[in-house]
Amino acid sequence: MTWFQNLPIARKLAMAFTVTTALTLLLGGFSLWRLNVGNDQMRDVNENWMPAVQHLGEMRAQLGEFRTFEQAQLTKQGDAAELADYDKRLADTRKLIEAEEAGYNAIPAESSPEELALYEKVEAARAAYFGAHDRIAAAIAADDFETAKAISGSDSRKLRRDLFDHLKTLSQYNVDNLATNVTASRKAHERTVMAMVGGLVLVLALAGLLGWSISRSIAMPVAEAVRVANDVAAGKLDGKIDTSRSDEVGQLLTAMQRMQHQVVALIAALAEMTRRHDEGQISFRIDDSGFPGDYGRMVRDTNTLVASHIEVKMRLAEVMQRYSIGDLSMDMDRLPGEKAVLTETMDATKASLSAINAEIKRLARAASSGDFSQRGDVDKYQYDFRDMVAGLNQLMETTDNNLGEVSELLRAIARGDLTARMEGDFHGVFATMRDDANATVAQLTD
Repeated sequence: MTWFQNLPIARKLAMAFTVTTALTLLLGGFSLWRLNVGNDQMRDVNENWMPAVQHLGEMRAQLGEFRTFEQAQLTKQGDAAELADYDKRLADTRKLIEAEEAGYNAIPAESSPEELALYEKVEAARAAYFGAHDRIAAAIAADDFETAKAISGSDSRKLRRDLFDHLKTLSQYNVDNLATNVTASRKAHERTVMAMVGGLVLVLALAGLLGWSISRSIAMPVAEAVRVANDVAAGKLDGKIDTSRSDEVGQLLTAMQRMQHQVVALIAALAEMTRRHDEGQISFRIDDSGFPGDYGRMVRDTNTLVASHIEVKMRLAEVMQRYSIGDLSMDMDRLPGEKAVLTETMDATKASLSAINAEIKRLARAASSGDFSQRGDVDKYQYDFRDMVAGLNQLMETTDNNLGEVSELLRAIARGDLTARMEGDFHGVFATMRDDANATVAQLTD
């Protein structure tokens, strides 16, 4: 059934419609044919055998009446009125017999050789019987009733019996054929009904089978396509997709497989870019030539986004590099939206560096002017900046104290007090100054 599955859905439906239509037409044609056959059989019964049986039966009945009138007339010798009445009855009855015979002959159906042979015997017997009657009538007309009775008792009686026997045989032939045709018609009707029921069952079974096959060939792969779509929507891209079919659903599954491969390839490309960037190759970009349509646009947009973020980072590095060598003239770019926090952070960094720089310059200017009483505002700064200002304050304080000691020693020498000494805990240059000052005072004392 692979060939059926691979047919396009339109062809499957067309095939199902064509097959069921053809079977329906065949069943309809068969039904019409059987109806025509049954109609021919019933018409043959109604127009041939039934009228024949009726005409022959009526002929036999009228012949019985004719014989009765013929015998009754023989008892009316000398009664002219009765004889005339019976003559009239006999003439009317004979006309009825001839009319029934004419009706029998007028039946349009073609007679069989057997029926023609039987009918010829009836005609011969009827002619002989009516010939004997004519002789009886002639004898009665001559008032020779003895001769008439003799003819009636001998010739007419025998000829009438022969005629009745031939009519009975012909009637039985028609009755038998009537019964045969009625039986055949009934059996044909039964066979037609059975054939039509069987045909209907076959059409319904085939239509059901085709409908089931078509619905199954569509529903199952569509369900598979829905599963694949749900898997893709849920991020499951490792599902196997059957693309062996070549109908519309198979084409859909093939398209979904291509989509799955494109998504997998795109994810792999993104993962590769992430790995390269983690390794420090921040110039790496995804090649969008292998991704068609909106997939390519997604890749280009991703490359643009990454480039934008890297550009911001490189700008940050550039500004920080300038700040690191003491160049605070550069400002960070004004970034929009949530990226503005980077601008604000760099502005705060520059402000802090500028503030600590200004503090150092102020204390340096004071020191160069000999004013070591100046101090930096430690509370304005935090962490290392606070320690830097605190260190400068300590330097200013230490320098101020040490210079005060030297100044006090010089003032003592100026007063002539050569006993004064610098006893403070000095370090570095101030220790050398202390030692030189004490040595100078000692020499003056000596």
